[in-house]
Amino acid sequence: MSSETRRERARAVQHERAGFVTQVAGGVLDGLVIIAIYFGILVAIGFVKFLFVSHSFTLPRPGAIVNGDAIWVIGVVLLTSAWSGTGRAPGMAVIGLRIVTTRGERLSTARALVRAILVMTTLGIGLVVVLFSKRNKSLYDMICGTAAIYDWRPRLSESRQDR
Repeated sequence: MSSETRRERARAVQHERAGFVTQVAGGVLDGLVIIAIYFGILVAIGFVKFLFVSHSFTLPRPGAIVNGDAIWVIGVVLLTSAWSGTGRAPGMAVIGLRIVTTRGERLSTARALVRAILVMTTLGIGLVVVLFSKRNKSLYDMICGTAAIYDWRPRLSESRQDR
């Protein structure tokens, strides 16, 4: 397939609702980013302890509940800020997805927070609903009035608003 054919197909689906595989791929990448951030925090804590308390560097080993809670909080904060800002969490940006309202607008912080809490609490399982939805709606889209769309080009108006 030529690059021109791929570009034409890409233009044709721009701003259309993303399918199951694409949404799951974005979610998995976002999950990896969240885990990497948490690991970075553990390394930073271990380094500070090494500098001021101990003679050897060791990573902290919190229990399962602390690990789960910390990852949940990091995920909620990351997804809320990303979705209420550009509409793109890091993994979604790589895949070319954006979360918008059903009218195509930027999410409010409150709507992004509710969606992030739902996603992190259910570990993304609500994406399975996309398989059965004629409009590629996830459980989160149905509850929050949102849509995951293909949108890999930054919008000029967004870059101007951010200044």
